[in-house]
Amino acid sequence: MNGRIKREVAQGVLSLPEVGRLHIGKKQMSQNGKEYPVSVDYFIPAGKYAEMFHAALGEKPSTIQILFPSDDAGEVCREEYQYRDNTGALVASGDGETFRVWNGKKYVEVTTDKRPDIMEAIEKQYPTKRGGENWDIVLTMRFVIPAVRGIAGVWRFSTKGKASSVKNIRDSFDSVQEMAGTVTGCVFDLSVQFAKSNKPGDSSRYPVVSLVANNSRVQEVRTMLAGGETAKNLLIER
Repeated sequence: MNGRIKREVAQGVLSLPEVGRLHIGKKQMSQNGKEYPVSVDYFIPAGKYAEMFHAALGEKPSTIQILFPSDDAGEVCREEYQYRDNTGALVASGDGETFRVWNGKKYVEVTTDKRPDIMEAIEKQYPTKRGGENWDIVLTMRFVIPAVRGIAGVWRFSTKGKASSVKNIRDSFDSVQEMAGTVTGCVFDLSVQFAKSNKPGDSSRYPVVSLVANNSRVQEVRTMLAGGETAKNLLIER
């Protein structure tokens, strides 16, 4: 006996726990005492290890180096449709062919070959007050931050910028994986900066996130890992 219940273990599934989340927005107080969301061009950590993030990377880092601990895009760089009701609750999510749908008691799997109109059916069952498209395209990343050492876990970052951030990140991840055969040995720069709207008469700004392979930082990260070449060495406090 090895002290564990025998169970099937899926290959490539991420086993490290989530230790924190990164955001590029925050709540700000108006003059009349009401909170409202504002975008920023730097990463804001959330969770009990936020101070360790700041100690390693500063108060307002706009670029951080990250490592993906797996080649499974579903675990570390997932792109999906999401539908939320007016309360913000997640009603359904999926890749366009297979969806997890809330049936009132639990999430069930529904496929388009059995229900081709599933997306339209969900919109009718859970109408919202939102304008435009009700379905969001959301990309969620899970990664190790080498500079934040001694933590046995991954950080999570999600973005809805389907016209900019999602495509940038997805294409960069897929291109490196296709050319190199893996992303786990590559150091990436995860960056955020403001972009201006191109619409006439619109002076608004919005944050755009990019993911760029930065092989020039590989040796620096390996040195940071105290001679190791895998993310597991980050878990040992030196």
